Amino acid sequence: MDSDPAPSSAPLPTPERQLVAMPSKPPYGRLRRLLPLTVTVAWLWVKWRWLRIKRRIFGVEQMAEATHRFHQDAALSIVRRAIKQQGLIIKTCQFLGSRADILMDEYVRILSLVHDRVPARPWEEMRPVIEDELGGSVDDLYAEFDPQPIAAASLAQVYRARLHDGTDVAVKVQYPGIERIVEWDLQVIDLLSRLWARLETVIDFRPIAQEMQRNAPDEVNFVHEGRAAETIARSLAERDDVVIPAIHWPLSTRRVLTMDYLDGIKITNVPALREAGIDPSQVADTLIDLFNTMILKHGSFHADPHPGNLFVMRPEEPGGRAKIGLVDFGLTKVIPDGFRQQLIVLTSAIIAEQPDAVYSSMNEMGFRTREDNVETYSALGEAFLGDVLRSGQAYADQAMMAEINQRMGKVLRANPLVDVPGDIILIARVMGLLSGLGRTLDSRTDLLDALMPYLDPDAEAAS
Repeated sequence: MDSDPAPSSAPLPTPERQLVAMPSKPPYGRLRRLLPLTVTVAWLWVKWRWLRIKRRIFGVEQMAEATHRFHQDAALSIVRRAIKQQGLIIKTCQFLGSRADILMDEYVRILSLVHDRVPARPWEEMRPVIEDELGGSVDDLYAEFDPQPIAAASLAQVYRARLHDGTDVAVKVQYPGIERIVEWDLQVIDLLSRLWARLETVIDFRPIAQEMQRNAPDEVNFVHEGRAAETIARSLAERDDVVIPAIHWPLSTRRVLTMDYLDGIKITNVPALREAGIDPSQVADTLIDLFNTMILKHGSFHADPHPGNLFVMRPEEPGGRAKIGLVDFGLTKVIPDGFRQQLIVLTSAIIAEQPDAVYSSMNEMGFRTREDNVETYSALGEAFLGDVLRSGQAYADQAMMAEINQRMGKVLRANPLVDVPGDIILIARVMGLLSGLGRTLDSRTDLLDALMPYLDPDAEAAS
């Protein structure tokens, strides 16, 4: 949606109060998952289309208040529907609510509520999952267990507990029936993405739907998540600025995951960071370098860095550097080494402004457009990375994204993308989330300087 004039001073509703009263149990069944979401999306799309017509007729300034009201109401409608549906629909809102770089405050503030404030399922519903999975009573399995969840999200909720040896742990428990809900949601998202492709030509959500199809089974398998956390921890063992919770395997299964408890500050809680003596821009520096290391050096990365999964650990000594705590490794990606090398070559070519090298790299990585030409690939490379690198900014803000979207709209209408490598979709997702966090943290990171140590010597020399 467009970037609009500043909203009026009218106070936003208080969605936190509204969400408390919403049902915690999602609709169950294919049609009950499909119909309400389809109606919500279709109705918002029709209203947005009508608003765009009125903006062209009456002018942007005259329609500023109506535009503000639309975005405010749309954000609330999306959150209400997501909370009712839960499942993968929550994950979509988590992503959008992290994009402070491109979305207006109405969306960021309201959609971000679903990072960890989904209405919790009752203890009576969740306790049997723990006991059935672990084969014993909660009172025997743990020395202490608080039945009040500390977080509730898309696929599970998290409790705080203590082991018999005194270790403080977090216990992640999968919602009953969530595997079927994820299966139905994948079908719904696939259908809506194909319908969208018939109505809109600028953005094609079908590759994203296909990537979700590939990754969703791993996200509801907590054994996979625990192993992924250990893999990432090993690859980052040389760093002293990241904390990944250890997994306690005797108390972990496909549906229950027991891990060390991280006592940190939510990464977007900037006032709390400052109160703890932590410089938010230093946190942004560490975060960017951490993901450069994971993606470009190791080819294995946490692919869901929304604010609910990132914590800032207080420095051990006053004035020390804060550490980043990473949780929730359900969406973790390992890319083939050849693809990682191509990504480095592509990044170097974009930096060096070499259109032919951008074209050949993207071709080898699996990008395909309707017409095979250098100009389209070069424009894609600039939108992917070049614009923000050459802007002198640490992140892509709303104005930049509006300009990129307008330019890319013209390019892709003339020569649409027909195939995008799935690995790039996840990397672009991570870049988008990090860009949104960069704005929230007032990042001053020089992205070019941050990237250069991770590019191969030959490509670096060519730039």
